[in-house]
Amino acid sequence: MGPIDRFEEAYLEVSSSRATVRELFELFVGSIVFVLAASALTFYLLGSTAAIYVAGGLAVIFTITIVSQAYWGVTGRDDYAE
Repeated sequence: MGPIDRFEEAYLEVSSSRATVRELFELFVGSIVFVLAASALTFYLLGSTAAIYVAGGLAVIFTITIVSQAYWGVTGRDDYAE
C-alpha cells in the first residue's frame, strides 16, 4: 500500500465519522508542517516569491479542509453510511 492509499484511507476514516478534537489537532499540525516544508523547498528551488505563493495557496487549501472537517465532526456524515 502506497502513501497515497494510506492518506486516502485516513482521510475517509476521518470523513466518515465524527472527527475528534485530537484528529482535528493532528490535521492542523500536519498541515502546518507540510506548508512549512513545501514553502522551504520552494524557496530553495525557485525563490522567495514562489515560496510565498505556494505557502499561501496551501494555507487556503488546508484551511478549507480543516474547517470542513470540523463542520462534519460536529454534524456527522450520515451520507457515508448509506
